[in-house]
Amino acid sequence: MKVLKTLAIVTISGIMATTAVSAENVKENCKSSTKCDRAAKYDRGGKHHRGGKHHMKAALKAADITSEQKAAIKEARKAMKETMKAKRQEMKASGSRAQFISVDGVDREALIAKSVERATFKANMKADMMEKVLAILTDEQKTKFVQALQAEKK
Repeated sequence: MKVLKTLAIVTISGIMATTAVSAENVKENCKSSTKCDRAAKYDRGGKHHRGGKHHMKAALKAADITSEQKAAIKEARKAMKETMKAKRQEMKASGSRAQFISVDGVDREALIAKSVERATFKANMKADMMEKVLAILTDEQKTKFVQALQAEKK
């Protein structure tokens, strides 16, 4: 009985030590590299893990826009948010992807069509927003803006 207890204690201690060492390694690797691959996979915010909207913010900053232009872009974003909100409500009312799945199988064509419709709408909204922003900027600002966006991709 004593041998069994001792063996259990040693095993648990070993597991705890291994877990602590691997946890330290993950933290060190994340701090030492410029981007933490694990966090980048799951995190869209934070210091090193910026989402897409931050690229546009940085590009607009590089274009050196005026306060009037900032206000116009803010209004365009507000209008886009309202459109997106209405579209989300419409999509919510039309049903979820679960409606295409049944005991008999999956209605593949309908599921793909719905996904394509959503993706197309989202891409169109992004393109519309870019067109509105470009229409607000001067020619010199457009050049700086595009260069900053392309530099972010590298």
